[in-house]
Amino acid sequence: MVLEKNARVRESAVRAVSRSLTTLLDSLPRARDFLAGGWSPDRDAMHTQILAAREDGGMELVRAERRLLLLGIAGADLTGELQLEEVGPALADLADACIGAALLQAQAPASLGVIAMGKLGARELNYVSDIDVMFVSEDDPREAASAATRTIEALSAVTPQGRAYLVDVNLRPEGRSGALTRTLESYLEYYRRWAQPWEFQALIKARALGGKDAVGQQLVDETRALVYPSSIPVERIAAVRSIKERVESQARRARDRGTSSRPSDVKLDWGGIRDIEFCVQLLQLVHGGLDESVRSAATLDAARALAAGGYLAEEDEAGLSVAYRWLRAIEHRLQLRNERRVVRLPQKEREKEILAHAMGYEDSPTSWAYERFEAAHHRVLLDVRSRFEKLFYRPMIESLSEPGAGRLSPAALSERLRLLGFRDTKRAAQTLHGLVSGTSRKAKLFRVLAPPFMRSLASTPLPDVGLLSFLSLGNALGERLDVLGALRDNPPGLHLLAHVLGSGRVAGEMLGHVPEQLALIADQRITFPQGGRERLIKEAAASLNWREPERRWDGLRRYKRRRLLEIMIADIIGVADARTTGAALTELAEACIAAALGDEHPPFAVIAMGKLGGRELGYSSDIDVMFVHDGDFRTAESLAERLLGTLGEVTAEGRVFAVDARLRPEGKAGPLTRSLVSYEKYFERWAKPWEFLALVKARYVAGDRELAESLLRTIPAYAFPSRLGNRSIDEIRHLKARMERELIPRGTSARYNLKFGPGGMTDVEFACQIIQIAHGHDHSELRVSSTWESLHAARSARLVSEESASRLQETYEFLYSLRNRMFLMSGLSRDTLPTKPEELEALGVAMGFKDQPRQRLEEHYLRLTRRARKVAEPLIYG
Repeated sequence: MVLEKNARVRESAVRAVSRSLTTLLDSLPRARDFLAGGWSPDRDAMHTQILAAREDGGMELVRAERRLLLLGIAGADLTGELQLEEVGPALADLADACIGAALLQAQAPASLGVIAMGKLGARELNYVSDIDVMFVSEDDPREAASAATRTIEALSAVTPQGRAYLVDVNLRPEGRSGALTRTLESYLEYYRRWAQPWEFQALIKARALGGKDAVGQQLVDETRALVYPSSIPVERIAAVRSIKERVESQARRARDRGTSSRPSDVKLDWGGIRDIEFCVQLLQLVHGGLDESVRSAATLDAARALAAGGYLAEEDEAGLSVAYRWLRAIEHRLQLRNERRVVRLPQKEREKEILAHAMGYEDSPTSWAYERFEAAHHRVLLDVRSRFEKLFYRPMIESLSEPGAGRLSPAALSERLRLLGFRDTKRAAQTLHGLVSGTSRKAKLFRVLAPPFMRSLASTPLPDVGLLSFLSLGNALGERLDVLGALRDNPPGLHLLAHVLGSGRVAGEMLGHVPEQLALIADQRITFPQGGRERLIKEAAASLNWREPERRWDGLRRYKRRRLLEIMIADIIGVADARTTGAALTELAEACIAAALGDEHPPFAVIAMGKLGGRELGYSSDIDVMFVHDGDFRTAESLAERLLGTLGEVTAEGRVFAVDARLRPEGKAGPLTRSLVSYEKYFERWAKPWEFLALVKARYVAGDRELAESLLRTIPAYAFPSRLGNRSIDEIRHLKARMERELIPRGTSARYNLKFGPGGMTDVEFACQIIQIAHGHDHSELRVSSTWESLHAARSARLVSEESASRLQETYEFLYSLRNRMFLMSGLSRDTLPTKPEELEALGVAMGFKDQPRQRLEEHYLRLTRRARKVAEPLIYG
């Protein structure tokens, strides 16, 4: 009963789809019996059956037997007993068997070898395909050509039983003009000297079959090095693309002559089979020279191998493979209708309905089956085309054609690295070798990424450091290669990564700790944290909630590192200027302080001072704070100590922030926190003028806002007095002079000290703050904590000229960025310009100077600081 049911299902499926095979079923009783018996993909049994038919009745019976076997394959295909990956090989095996019979019928000499090409070679044949072949022989060329001609005629002759196969020999050297057969040496000579790029592409699918397998296999084997050179010329890539463009042009002209503007050719139109095949074959040509695993002739096998090797994203492999099965299934069903070579979707309503049903669609109350099929088909075409355009035309393909670490000798690699701008070429070569060596998926992926990455890295400040960071990043990722794989088809993202890693060691080390942030670079979603202070505080607090109690602070440290990395990347690529970077770093610090303090505490507040107060933190800045409390002193001091410890403790996850509380009254000798009354008494009786100067920056950060505001309301009376006495201004001037004398390290030039040197950052800060404390009583707009805002206010109040304010602002912003870049490069807080020429040159590149970066940086720095000193000196010293 089961066999009867299966037989009925197969016969119904065939009758529903194929008009010509229905005629066969009706006219040949044996056909129904054959279909009822089912079909098994047994290559040897098929060959035996075909050869027995030739023995019994020559090629006429072979043709008849071939149609029965094709009927069996179709029945198993249409009922789902065979998958697409089995249908193509089964049809190819059937063709192989018929070619074997034709060789016997033609009495071809055993020395005549047959090379299967195209879909026959790849064993992904259609139901109605030409079969592409070439002939090779080591014997008399005339006899070989005659035997080849007889073999072709035996297969192609049209008889009452139809034609076995239409044979196409135009893929041979010189096409129709060339000899029908050649010797092995003649083939190799042609391919070495005269072959066109498309001929190497065609050889991807070459397979030895029939006749003398040894000579045929030798031809296939010896052409592999020509098809897959270790370094594919850029011209060959361009030629492959040019061929595809000609194919598309022909398809467009055919479409323009038709009745529909939508693509209907499932093979040649955009989004069709050729898009997938060209994509896969181009990637094979590029990578097959170093990785033999991707040399498969079959499209689906090749796509899987490319994905396994890391050369094709798994998502793209899955998408292209699903689409390929869909398109080939349509092609098969179109051809089965009348056993004709059809590749266009039908125009007649009845034929549309038959195709839709054959593809598994049924009418519904809301839509016809073909409408639903057509919508699904269009989605497939769009998906294929988008992947094709990304993969086939990606700039990285050209990069991969250049000799890379796996293709160059050590000496040649060192020379290439030297030309790219790497200084320590020996170490860089060793690093690169470590990246790309081996057969692991990671090594293969790095072989893909390394050439374009290095080309982008060459223009960065520290390419050697960037290459080491690239290696470290690969080690940090382990086997989590999906994120790194997203850069494979993403030249802008890879360029951005090179720009970030080549900026210095800090960004690379940080990315190694949080490699998941690589997704930001791959997606190019580089912006400063959005939503402002309150959102950041919520995020920082949330980072504590899901951690184990003993590790909850590591959550905050990791959060800070992720956000800091975002800010660094945005800064490095020029998304924001100095002020925006300072503000972003300040908001991050405030969020971390607020999260660490929490909501459950006695009346207690944190007051920002210094650069934190001025919203102008740099990467190497400590955060300056004071604490104010109301209530029990011991409880408040314990809370302050815990907060400092939490923020400043260094663990494997890093540190939240280094906190400095020395700007509080009495500095280190004073209590860590004071009450409001204690602050007022200190300010009234003992505070020094420089302490009032520091109060200009004071503002609320976290904790009890009302308590903090109470303290901040007392400050203007001291920081902005109605009259600034001569003694006070003299003390401030004396302090500034001492800083210039004592804080510049011995053995270094004051001229090149960014912070304390003439025209440096403290010159600008002291000039602004002296203006503020001298005039803030009468000009409330000067009572701001930011250096940039105070300059703007002083200019608006006409306390400094437009030109003077602009010079101070330009210098301050430049020095702020310069100090940040120095930290990104070394990871150290440095205030002096480098003295080594190579370090100064790298810093010049980091600051955006292109030609002669070292000289131009030094000249620009000296020009700005001289002008700033000329403005600041009279403002500070009178």
